[in-house]
Amino acid sequence: MITRLLEEAEEDAKHEGFCDKEMGKSKITRNKLTEDIDGLDAAIEEGKATIQKLADDTATLAQEVEDLTKSMTEATDLRKSEKETNKVTVKDAQAAQKAVAAATAVLKDFYEKAATATALVQAKTPDPRQWGLKTGVKMGTDEWTALANPNFKGKVDTGHKEDMQTFGESYDGQQDEAQYGILALLEVVASDFANLEADTTASEEASQKAYEDFMAESKKNKSVKEKKIEMNTSDKAAAEAKLQEDIADLKSTQDELLAAERYYKKLVPQCIDQGMTWDERVKARESEIASLKQALEILSQDDIATSA
Repeated sequence: MITRLLEEAEEDAKHEGFCDKEMGKSKITRNKLTEDIDGLDAAIEEGKATIQKLADDTATLAQEVEDLTKSMTEATDLRKSEKETNKVTVKDAQAAQKAVAAATAVLKDFYEKAATATALVQAKTPDPRQWGLKTGVKMGTDEWTALANPNFKGKVDTGHKEDMQTFGESYDGQQDEAQYGILALLEVVASDFANLEADTTASEEASQKAYEDFMAESKKNKSVKEKKIEMNTSDKAAAEAKLQEDIADLKSTQDELLAAERYYKKLVPQCIDQGMTWDERVKARESEIASLKQALEILSQDDIATSA
């Protein structure tokens, strides 16, 4: 009997050692798997947020690149149109200056010749108060009397006199009419066309420089944004791959946790006695063994006494 109890005690001790070991390992495994799952859940959420942010940033950058491309195209079209307009304006201004210069040369030549001519006359209506002086009429003559008396019946010699022009005053045109003369007007017109050419040329140069600066800056910005899109696309692909790995790891870890939970449930009825604890069983068994030993000693004494 004692031997059986001792054997049971030994077996019970081995089982208790097994339970302590397996229950301890099960707890550690389940705790670690739970922590891993929590970490993977967080990593998955972070991965999803990263992917969404990269997608949003890429969409914004793509729209900015599209806008830049559109602006560059519009600027190029506008520059071509403006350049062509300025080219025509300069060409027309130059042609106009040549035409004005030619007209001025013709008029100057005409006026120089007209100043010395007495044949071709643009007769002017004389001022009555000055007519006698200009024609050399002397006081007391028949001509003077005729001028003073409209009813004069005599004869007046109105023939050619010395120093008188045959056909009237010489014609010198309108070139000396102060600032309103035709030559002065042509000079103003020529100056206006010259200014138009200069202003248009300066405007063209300024517009071309502004266009080149805009295109250079736009190309630089476009290149930077396209590089960022390329990097975002690469990062997004990496994040998506990592997300898939985390999802797969999460499923695998959850499966491991389920297996660990099932194993733990198998250990519970084997290792956790709902009646007595292992310490209580050890004490009870030791008490039982001690009682058996005591009884055995008593019985052994009685046998000795009987034999005697």
